[in-house]
Amino acid sequence: MEDSKSINKILGARVKDLRLQKGLSQEQLAEILELHEKGVSQIENGRNFVTSKLLAKIVNFFQVAPYVLFTPKPQIMLDEHINYKKEIARMLPGFSQEKLHEIYNILLVMKK
Repeated sequence: MEDSKSINKILGARVKDLRLQKGLSQEQLAEILELHEKGVSQIENGRNFVTSKLLAKIVNFFQVAPYVLFTPKPQIMLDEHINYKKEIARMLPGFSQEKLHEIYNILLVMKK
């Protein structure tokens, strides 16, 4: 069972994950969301919760469903990541077996 502190921490962690995936600083996200400078930091650290208005801004900016922000460690896929996967899948049939093996080994190393 979750309490309010753990919900705040989950929300904060998800906002931070999404922010980092977009390559934004806390200050940049605060500006986008029209928050005080320290607003994003307080949310990410679980010290502050969000209003429904701010929640709507967050889900619309990051283009995720609201439940994503309240799910511990969801698999978050941004549109650009989905496009990378589609493009890679489209390219793979054109590679030789040897090249596919090289690509596989590179991915193994990168995953560590």
